[in-house]
Amino acid sequence: MSNNYYYLLTNLLTEDEKRVVTSIVQHIEDNSGRVGIQQIADENYVSTAFIMKLCKRLGFDGYSELFYYLALQNSSTPHASDPQKEALHNLIDNYDDDKVQAFCEILDSYREQKIFAVGEGFADLVADYITQRLAVCGFMVFNRVHFYDLMLFRQGLKGQMVPNVESSLIIAISQSGETEAVLNDVNRAREKGFKVLSFSRRADSTLAKLSDILFIVNASKQTLIGEVPNSFFGKVILAFEELIGMYFANS
Repeated sequence: MSNNYYYLLTNLLTEDEKRVVTSIVQHIEDNSGRVGIQQIADENYVSTAFIMKLCKRLGFDGYSELFYYLALQNSSTPHASDPQKEALHNLIDNYDDDKVQAFCEILDSYREQKIFAVGEGFADLVADYITQRLAVCGFMVFNRVHFYDLMLFRQGLKGQMVPNVESSLIIAISQSGETEAVLNDVNRAREKGFKVLSFSRRADSTLAKLSDILFIVNASKQTLIGEVPNSFFGKVILAFEELIGMYFANS
């Protein structure tokens, strides 16, 4: 980033605000990937609300817009000229190319098998969207109700559970990564050899530990009940659309 540009950006900021901007720039220059607002806040001993006010002062709608504007100013930032990868950087806090490649490979490997999407509450609406989106794209996809039926209520003529459920892929959505109903389904799936793809806000959750691929959206150490506005669910849908686009672009 040029010294002139950096000077113009920070000239009228307070010392705390300058430190936040400097921290973001440092991560970008170190090729650290998409660094979430909570991490920047923690590193600089400020609140996320403080950073959001800074973004507004600089004329940006939010942290993500500031981050990627700064990234575009830095010629060493990877994929800045690729709109699709840039969009994923903007939506997924822990984005990297290897993770997206793994997503494409795992989706392709289970293309001819039954895939399940699970969530609870608003996350169930996201799971239903993913189910319908993949179905339109030619996948055999079912929601949580069907997964529950497969695991618990498929019985033979003598009332015995049907053995050897075919392993496949389960996609789980949970803000906290601790939603009991979702974890129950994921645990049952893992027992049957399923792969687990998940979307969450927490990298230290139980769901994260159970996942083969974890995408962090709106990273947070805690999920606030009733948080308004809450863009997590909408961003998961948008991120999934971008990921599907990457899958077909590489097929």
